Amino acid sequence: MTKDNKFLTQFQNDAESIGFIFMKTYSSWHTNIKKCLKKQLITHPQFIVLASLAYLSQYPDEITQVILSNKTNIDVMTISQILENLEKKDYIKRSCSIKDSRAKSIQLTQKGLDKANETVPLVEQIDKEFFAALKDEKQKFMEMLSTLLKNHDEEIA
Repeated sequence: MTKDNKFLTQFQNDAESIGFIFMKTYSSWHTNIKKCLKKQLITHPQFIVLASLAYLSQYPDEITQVILSNKTNIDVMTISQILENLEKKDYIKRSCSIKDSRAKSIQLTQKGLDKANETVPLVEQIDKEFFAALKDEKQKFMEMLSTLLKNHDEEIA
């Protein structure tokens, strides 16, 4: 590489880049999650949607793709594809919305609830082990992540 091809970064090494460290940390955590869920024959995005649907199903309100999209921060088109795959596995069923004829109402099947109840504790255990290194700082870390998410969501809106 010649001097004209200088890499334009403000950092002396990658350990100084918060984005790079965040990405590596996320990647490490995500790899653990994916390995676990692969054994359960479900992808991480499918798990997120299934777990969110199980959570939302505890309440009487109708659940639509838009509601799932807002809950998970996954775009509506991607939610639609994930739901299609979950429906093929008989984890969910879709029907016409009572409130909006253009929307689909999403219901969890018993098989879907069973899969959620089987996988959620596994993922929660991975989270517990992965974030245990934070010790007493875990709550502060959660608050910091929530702050970042809130600020980012406001930028998008």
